[in-house]
Amino acid sequence: MEALSTLSIIVDASDQAGEARRTAASLAATLGFDSTETGRVALVVTECASNLVKHGRGGEILLSVIEGAKGSGIEVFALDKGPGMRNMAQCFEDGFSTAGTPGGGLGAVARLSSHCDVYTQEGEGTALLARFWKNPQAKSSEIERFEVGGVSVAKPGEEASGDAWAAYQTPEFLNVLVVDGLGHGLGAARSAQAAIEAFRASPEEEPASLMQSLHQALRATRGAAAAVARIDAAANQLRFAGVGNISGTVYSSGGSRQMVSLPGIVGSRITSVREFTFPWSADATLLLYSDGLSTHWSLESYAGLLSHDVSLIAGTLYRDWKRGHDDATVVLAREIMR
Repeated sequence: MEALSTLSIIVDASDQAGEARRTAASLAATLGFDSTETGRVALVVTECASNLVKHGRGGEILLSVIEGAKGSGIEVFALDKGPGMRNMAQCFEDGFSTAGTPGGGLGAVARLSSHCDVYTQEGEGTALLARFWKNPQAKSSEIERFEVGGVSVAKPGEEASGDAWAAYQTPEFLNVLVVDGLGHGLGAARSAQAAIEAFRASPEEEPASLMQSLHQALRATRGAAAAVARIDAAANQLRFAGVGNISGTVYSSGGSRQMVSLPGIVGSRITSVREFTFPWSADATLLLYSDGLSTHWSLESYAGLLSHDVSLIAGTLYRDWKRGHDDATVVLAREIMR
């Protein structure tokens, strides 16, 4: 699965909940959702945005267009740094409210969405993910070995993000690309899109070879930072090649390992492309992120977060560590436990 684009809507007043609802409904209709499913998306976004104002002292709604084995879909994130939920199970009960309102909002979110997940910390805030597929009754015959999720959000005030990510998987391996076009705005977005197109043209290439393909494809652009990670589950290894400020870490029960990106600009100036190999285990999680996130933090400091949906983990890290003056991308991947 990959996120094709992510829209951000700041919600700190009740009238902005209406803006979020209208944006979500328009997005769903543009993707070809029928009127019933469009209504479901709009209702969930309304509930989430209203809760941000009532309970979270304001926050942010993210709307991501996604593609996966089930086809096209939308991920809705509701992110706040409010008081959190003291009793999450109780908050999902119909009729329960801490704001003196009829309640039932989170219960409705869970029922109306194809998938719902929440991470909350008392005193630290709440992150909610609701996922919708265009045709929820259609079952894919494709069995995926890996789950991949992320967010890629433009710098505030820019109409396009210079960051992007893509993923490709087979039953044997997963390739993940994260790219950060130089600068911001449309020029950076063109660099990122050129990298995504080159990745999709040769999605099974090895990381070092893919980086060389990206370098050639981006020569007519302003260039970018980029990294490719390949999880080879059968060989129990992860291979990584990066140029520029893309950070990566592998987390597992054995601890964490940082990955190294080399200096340079893909499409303009690369002194060398090296591939680094790391051990991979069935309980491991891959994290990649652009320099739109600060670096002085660790996923290991979040109690229980790694047990949640990878998209929700990405949204939580974006909420807490985005710099606010740059495009920001966070992507996670791991094997699906069956």
